[in-house]
Parts: sequence; C-alpha cells; structure tokens
Amino acid sequence: MDERPRMELFTTPGQTRADSLATALYEAAEDWLPDHRLRKDNTDGDPDIESNFYVLRHSSCPAVLTENLFQDNRDDVAFLESGEGAQAIINLHVEGIFRYLFV
Repeated sequence: MDERPRMELFTTPGQTRADSLATALYEAAEDWLPDHRLRKDNTDGDPDIESNFYVLRHSSCPAVLTENLFQDNRDDVAFLESGEGAQAIINLHVEGIFRYLFV
C-alpha cells in the first residue's frame, strides 16, 4: 500500500469546538481505516491541520473539512468504490460525530 498519508482533517487556526470534533473523527478513522495512514499536525496539541478555508471560517457550527483518501492511486480508488470502503468512510464519520456529541 502507498505510504503517503491518505486522510486528513482541517479546521480553522486557533482553538475552537471544531478541534474536538476533528479529534473525535481522527479517533474513529483510526478504528475504521487501520490500514490507511492519517496525516496529522500535532504541533498545537491536537491532530487536525489548520487552514483558513472559507467554508470553515464562515460556518456557524463547528466545521471540519475531511479529505477521505485520494483518487490518485488504484488502491484508494478500489477501496472507495467498494462496499466495504464506502461503509468504512460512513461509519467513521457517524462514529466521530457521535463521540464528539456524547462521549
């Protein structure tokens, strides 16, 4: 399998409620995508990558932009197109949101 990071999550700079949501999503991703590397930036104490994307800055709720694998290699495309892969992506988002809200 390709050794490049295959999933990454973005929030806005600084500490916001989105950081907690992103952390919950990363934890769920580690459970649902154990064979895929996650790109993290722990320099500020949490794993999300911070960026000033417009869609994140102009949201009234905690906003996380998730990049769920990439269609630049055959392994990721095959996984994303499979029932197993699609369900894993769905499950990690549902579980991550659940963890954020209730755990």
